[in-house]
Amino acid sequence: MLKIMSNGRVPNRPVKQRPQQSHEPITAEHARKLILEHRAWDGMRVLGHLDLSGALELYNLPENLTCESLDISDCVKLTTLAKGLHVTHWIELAGSGITSLPEGHGFVLCWRGVQVNDAIAFASDSITGQDILNTDNVELRRILIERLGYERFLQQVGGLVRHRDRDAGGERQLICIPFEDDEPFMVLKVSCPSTGHTHILRVPPYMQTCHQAAAWIAGFDNPDDYNPAIEA
Repeated sequence: MLKIMSNGRVPNRPVKQRPQQSHEPITAEHARKLILEHRAWDGMRVLGHLDLSGALELYNLPENLTCESLDISDCVKLTTLAKGLHVTHWIELAGSGITSLPEGHGFVLCWRGVQVNDAIAFASDSITGQDILNTDNVELRRILIERLGYERFLQQVGGLVRHRDRDAGGERQLICIPFEDDEPFMVLKVSCPSTGHTHILRVPPYMQTCHQAAAWIAGFDNPDDYNPAIEA
């Protein structure tokens, strides 16, 4: 029930105070807390690297935000960068909701720690399997495979079938794409017995059989311990 003051008025409810806005730089940890609580102010200056990665409910940034580097990876609801954003070094945006930036934006973009251009970050449909095979940088090649997608990569470049067998979904294949300067790209190709949909699942390069790969996917180190009634 509401408490009534002696003069008959209802007392004002205490209001949560917003942090005092400052033109002085604040720590990255403090900035993260304020931004995630939606209490940040425009023109905020942040010392060092601002890590906002994995903030699933983050949907905007304060305008004219300044920091040395910015990580917004896996911020799926953040679809635009704030007006006047200034980042000295780079922006990590893998898995974020950012799908494009204005031409000539001037930001250095990274995807899982690897510097990428706009085409890799925002136009994965333009990547081809041949582009990947022609890429000498191992780390960039791995990012390109991720952006293109395992299934499309396999469709475009083929691969060596290391082993095949059958399960409830039909034939399954352990497929390898070798690289001279990196570990081979290894996947298990299986079909779902319920839907018939084909799945391409990445597995470690030391897999020797489809059953071993399926066991590893299911979390078994010893494939002999993996004996499902139905393998999907």
